[in-house]
Amino acid sequence: MKTVSLLLATLLVYNPVVLAAQAAPVSGTTQVQTQETPQAAKVRAKVQKRGIGEKSRVKAKLVNGAEVKGYISKIEEASFTVTDKKTGQTTTVPYADVQKIRGPGLSKGDKIALAAVGGGLLALGLFVRAVVNAD
Repeated sequence: MKTVSLLLATLLVYNPVVLAAQAAPVSGTTQVQTQETPQAAKVRAKVQKRGIGEKSRVKAKLVNGAEVKGYISKIEEASFTVTDKKTGQTTTVPYADVQKIRGPGLSKGDKIALAAVGGGLLALGLFVRAVVNAD
């Protein structure tokens, strides 16, 4: 009975040591894995698609409500840098902080809406002209 008690006591003492040794990573094989949200992945893809240079202008709305405008001057693993063309000020923006990113000018949806309104006004003008000329 004493040997069983001694064996159990030894297992209880050494169990945390064995578990800690198993959980500790082996030196030289440590890899840092970053969890990227789907939104950050989309932003990253859009930034990489645009590339860098003065012609790659963007307007980024951040999660905190701020807005960064300029051109993409540097693309990194976790962030990108936007340079304001007028002032030359650079802002490093982490992908995770971006709520919405777009290029200069109107979006595709805005262009479609504008074309629909223009077409409607043209049709209305032609209709009114036809009614006036009919009299």
